[in-house]
Amino acid sequence: MKNLFYSALTGIAMLCMPFAHVRGQAFTENFDDITLLAGNGWFLQNNSSPVGITNWFQGTSVANGGPFDAYNGAANAYIGANFNNTTGGSGIISTWLLTPNRTFRNGDVLTFYTRKPATPVGGTDYPDRLEVRLSTNGASTNVGAAGNNVGDFTTLLLSVNPTLVAGGYPFVWTQYTITVSGLPAPTSGRIAFRYFVTGAGPSGTNSDYIGIDNVVYTPYVCPAFTVSPASVPNGTAGSLYSQNLSQTGALGAPNYAITAGALPPGLTLSAAGVISGTPTATGTFNFTVTVNDNSGCSGSRAYSITTVCPANPTSLNGLPALCSNDAPYALVEGLPGGGTYSGTGVSGGQFDPASGTQTITYDYTDPYGCSHSTSAAITVNTAPVVGFTAPAAACSNGTPFAITGGTPAGGTYSGTGVSGGQFDPASGTQSVTYTYTDANGCSNNAVASITVNTAPTVSFTAPADVCSDAAPFAITGGTPAGGTYSGTGVSGGQFDPASGTQTVTYNYTDVNGCTGSAVADITVHPLPVVNLGADITTPNASATITAPAGFVAYLWNTSATTQSITVTTSGTYSVTVTDANGCSNSDAVNFVTTFSVENTDGSKGLARIFPNPASSVLNVVFEGINTSEIRVEMLSLTGAVLFSEMLYPSAGNATRTYDMGAYAEGIYMLRFTHDNITRTQRVVVKK
Repeated sequence: MKNLFYSALTGIAMLCMPFAHVRGQAFTENFDDITLLAGNGWFLQNNSSPVGITNWFQGTSVANGGPFDAYNGAANAYIGANFNNTTGGSGIISTWLLTPNRTFRNGDVLTFYTRKPATPVGGTDYPDRLEVRLSTNGASTNVGAAGNNVGDFTTLLLSVNPTLVAGGYPFVWTQYTITVSGLPAPTSGRIAFRYFVTGAGPSGTNSDYIGIDNVVYTPYVCPAFTVSPASVPNGTAGSLYSQNLSQTGALGAPNYAITAGALPPGLTLSAAGVISGTPTATGTFNFTVTVNDNSGCSGSRAYSITTVCPANPTSLNGLPALCSNDAPYALVEGLPGGGTYSGTGVSGGQFDPASGTQTITYDYTDPYGCSHSTSAAITVNTAPVVGFTAPAAACSNGTPFAITGGTPAGGTYSGTGVSGGQFDPASGTQSVTYTYTDANGCSNNAVASITVNTAPTVSFTAPADVCSDAAPFAITGGTPAGGTYSGTGVSGGQFDPASGTQTVTYNYTDVNGCTGSAVADITVHPLPVVNLGADITTPNASATITAPAGFVAYLWNTSATTQSITVTTSGTYSVTVTDANGCSNSDAVNFVTTFSVENTDGSKGLARIFPNPASSVLNVVFEGINTSEIRVEMLSLTGAVLFSEMLYPSAGNATRTYDMGAYAEGIYMLRFTHDNITRTQRVVVKK
């Protein structure tokens, strides 16, 4: 079909046909003569890439070899475009037909008819596409400079066969309707028809032939607006207010605004038609609400809101019962805060209590200038009468004592040194307060002074250290004189030493009857411990006796002053030791020299003579002597027998003590004889 209509279409493009001209906003274009379009404000431009040999052209009737007749009017009364708008087979057809400049508003309606030739049986449909676009840039004819450009016509209102599919474009006259929407306000601009095909041209796979007819633009006519309700409720200052407004007549979402007068302060009108907020002033407020839509249509209604004072918000609760002797009381119970108080005894927000029941009034002006008031009674109880007689004088070192003397009973005491009803004396005149609270919670007090005499200053210097064997002695060193001593080992002013640290107390009482004391320790050193050990019995002729080490002095009964002595004669040996504290103690040990006595069977027995030297007695002991009798004889150095007697051992043992008191000092010989065996031992007598 592309080849069939090519020459015919180009040949009739300049035919002139009459058309209907519609003045004002509305217009109807039936394309009776497209040569008159420019004079009526239309604009035609071929922006194809590349540009072909045709632009928009006058329709061709079937009678003149065209593919179809017009929708209405003369058979050729339509406008057409075809594949010859570009060349070759891969071009872009972008042929523009712009309507006259109009001020568009939402609700405007554009209708038109379009079609393309029917495809013959067995023929090929070369897809076409038609776009309807909007420019909001006034009378602009800027459609860009190339096939892919749209210039100011960026808003796509409609696309017929947008994806260029075969059979997608109507083969019969079909009406399309476009309703303008989405404009924020009435806007000056143009509507454009764009024949837009890619892969187009005489040898292309797309683009054939389209016609447009009976384009009708009908401006939106504003309907009558109704704003509801007829009146709105009144409000209360300080209380939330909300009222929804409604309307009829707006196209799309309406927009509400105050266009005259004013709402009460604190209220606002939202664009959605809600009056809300909290009124902050009282009075009558007149205002006009206007509702409009994006089409520029509007309607109004006058309203009035009267805001009144809120209910009395004041309260005066919780006034305390006071006492007649209370200090002026700051009144804070009135609510809301910020008001003023008045009444008997009230000044500057303070109430000066006087016995009885008084009326307090609280006045308050709210933020909206409204005055409110409330009253309440306050009870003032008479304070109790309180007395206090001070206790007798005390001493500064006395123990805490319970205070008495306050009336009525049941109160509490306070002051220097007072705690828990007890008074802890401190020198001087101390002021003590007795406070009493009655059943009404009213308190009063009385004050008295307690004299506290200073206790005497007592000192005690302890005596020097003593040893535990010291004799009792009188204690001194306490001042002032005239006191008494007490403590471990103390009696009648005498101290009887006992080992250890002994605590002694000196007590003194002055003319005020106040007592003081001082304590000192008397150190009583124990006697040194000296132990010479067990008695020494040995067959040796001598032995060394050693006293314990660590003492500062040693004195033996032999007059030796060394720690050790060596003895050669039997007898008792003692030592006196003195330690670093000057305390002394003694111990003694017996030294006995033994000698053997032969038995007839060859065994040996043992004999001991002690003490030797002897002074008053002489002991003779036999052990292990295998005989029935032993003769004992005392001889002088000249051989004279001084005494002789027989001893009779029992089980081999025998013991005898001899009185040496009658013997003069000197050297004697003691002779033992048994079974023809004789043994002689030297004996010394020393007085």
